[in-house]
Amino acid sequence: MVPMRSMTLPWRLSVLIPLLMGLPQCIKAQDTLREPLPPDNYGTMPLSQTLEPTTNPYGTTGMSNIVSAEPLGAGRIGMQLRGNFYEQNNAYPGTPAQNAQVTTLTLGTALGLNPYIDGFVGGDAYNVRSSGSQSGLGTTFLGAQGTLPLPDYVPIRLGMQVMSLFGTSSDQINTSPTTQGQAGAYGYNYLETRRYTDLSAKLTQSLLFVGDEMGLKIHFNEGVISSFQPDKDVLLVTGVGVQFIVMPALVLGLEANDRTFLANPKASDPFWVTPSLVFRTQAHLNIEAGADISLTKNQPDGTQTLTPWRGFIALSMSYDTQAEMKRRQAEQARQQQMEMEALQRQAKQAEITKDSLARAEADSVARAKAVADSLAVKAHQDSIALAATQNALTQEISERSDEEKQLLGTGMLLLDAVYFQTGKTDISINSDPYLKLIAKMLTKYPKLQIEVAGHTDNVGGADYNMGLSQGRAQAVMDYMISVEPDLNGRLTAKGYGLTRPKAPNTTAAGRKLNRRTELHVINKEALKEYNP
Repeated sequence: MVPMRSMTLPWRLSVLIPLLMGLPQCIKAQDTLREPLPPDNYGTMPLSQTLEPTTNPYGTTGMSNIVSAEPLGAGRIGMQLRGNFYEQNNAYPGTPAQNAQVTTLTLGTALGLNPYIDGFVGGDAYNVRSSGSQSGLGTTFLGAQGTLPLPDYVPIRLGMQVMSLFGTSSDQINTSPTTQGQAGAYGYNYLETRRYTDLSAKLTQSLLFVGDEMGLKIHFNEGVISSFQPDKDVLLVTGVGVQFIVMPALVLGLEANDRTFLANPKASDPFWVTPSLVFRTQAHLNIEAGADISLTKNQPDGTQTLTPWRGFIALSMSYDTQAEMKRRQAEQARQQQMEMEALQRQAKQAEITKDSLARAEADSVARAKAVADSLAVKAHQDSIALAATQNALTQEISERSDEEKQLLGTGMLLLDAVYFQTGKTDISINSDPYLKLIAKMLTKYPKLQIEVAGHTDNVGGADYNMGLSQGRAQAVMDYMISVEPDLNGRLTAKGYGLTRPKAPNTTAAGRKLNRRTELHVINKEALKEYNP
């Protein structure tokens, strides 16, 4: 039978490889490297799982031992003070005395350097109480972690953490050797009381399924630790954690962690689980409690590499130093939107006024022409009127735009300057002038019945794309009617989804051609009246 510990690395790879295979598609889907604007009441709301994330001992997002691939965000500070306690139930070579009480403290502080990179720093202290009391400085650490800039709607976060663990401890609490007599890596507090400097590199992956009130997060970590300690083999550290957001103020967690030598894994190497509970207050403060519970087998000589349990409690603080700036950005965006809407109303009123003057002028010309007709000779009048009509039609045809020629000549017009946000039906503000021009053009041909047709590529399911194309076609139709009310009753909207591609969806260029919005003339017999 293959030992359980030897299955660790293949098992971790089986989790990591599918995530890495999906990475190219996630990168293609990214829209922007800018952080989204915060909500209107950002910084004034009570606690939520978005504004006050759970943190790990380094001050970054995560759990008790697991690092999340979620970034803090630009300008956000995360801090955690954590206390750990256990009693050495049995004494072994390299461990504290039997019944010794061991306490360690960890203080970590992190700062979001930009939307996707965090830096962190901190240190540990320890106290061992037996026949006497011994205290000292533990390990100090400095590191950074980054996250790939994937769009918000992708439920996967992928990142990496690098860290230096400086051997500033005055004493390594647990120095138990391996069965081969080499320096071990035992005890919950192994990394908290190092006398040698270590370098750590860790891959992080997070799956996020979070709603407004409840949610689920799953985190994976795979990393290695290389030490400057002589004859110290490289360590493999892996872990998986699950967070259940029961309500915005309560998060339940369960983790599994192991630490083993990469070259010689053994079932007696540290392996433990950690249930935890986080209570999040409305004062930027989280309170966490839990326990590390050993599932490690004893060494052949009976030595325990982990005590049966270790309890901990932690206080975490998270505060956004740029909250005021982000509120101002949100207010500026709202103000710009209001100004844009006011300009659109003014433009619409100007169009209505212009149309009224044009109709009044046309009425005046008609009355003058009627008087002239009554005074002119009928034959001469008919001849002049016929010539004038032919000249006007010829001139109108010559002055038609390319869009008019395409629509009246083929019965179809591709709206190639209409843009949408990826996966949404909101029309980009850059498309407004173009759509106003098209709407105004359609008023010149009142006998045409027009269908606004939406099409998509094959990214996503058929039902999803059908709904997306229908929503986009409806948005274009509504907008043109809003700027030209005379079009009401002449326009219809229909989404065709991915059913009518213009090019194969096997290439990016083909998919781009297939994402389009078109105008189709429904009553094509009416085109004859505008094409003599």
